[in-house]
Amino acid sequence: MGIYVSPKAGVVVRSPRSLEAERIKELIRKRAQWIITKQEFINSHSQLGSEKEFVSGESFFYLGRQYRLKVIQLASKETERCKLKSGRFFIGINDDLSSAETRGAVKEALIGWYIGRAKEKIPERVELYARQIGKWPERIEIKDHKSQWGSCSRNGIIRFNWKIMMAPVSILDYVIVHELCHLIHQPHSARFWQKVQTIIPDYTMRRKRLKAYSLTLSAFD
Repeated sequence: MGIYVSPKAGVVVRSPRSLEAERIKELIRKRAQWIITKQEFINSHSQLGSEKEFVSGESFFYLGRQYRLKVIQLASKETERCKLKSGRFFIGINDDLSSAETRGAVKEALIGWYIGRAKEKIPERVELYARQIGKWPERIEIKDHKSQWGSCSRNGIIRFNWKIMMAPVSILDYVIVHELCHLIHQPHSARFWQKVQTIIPDYTMRRKRLKAYSLTLSAFD
């Protein structure tokens, strides 16, 4: 049985159909304190996981800092790409679009911008830490994962969630080192964590901070 707490769905319980209702309630009662702790954590970091409307005035994170969005109505039929300039996100949108279409276009432009930055920034950081670790990935891919920041396949392909670009560089580096260390040790064994610690001594603190940014996984849904 799995219990999940998210900003949008609340407390979600998934269990086999064969599991009796009374048994499910018993397990929920045992996890009550954990559920409350998760809810308090989400409430204290509500800005990270808040559902976005993609309108002017909203704030979006990039490398741990918040930048306000400015949507500019254009007479032309084309949408201008997202730009980060003077501490703000600027996106030009065709003024013939409906409100729903405008929000969709803004969202698409922002996602495209984040993916572009990820494709630039992440390979640079991977190269930096690969030299320290002595292992290079077969390939780097930027993906839109729903529930994970990165993954490393057995054939050496490392995939990163573009949403990691919202987190500070220190957390981005932790995720990169984490996946690179899987090139040496696939399971999360003691030797795996020892290797991570040799590169990032304070990885446990960064790992805890990463949990806060996990709320951004649902912000663009």
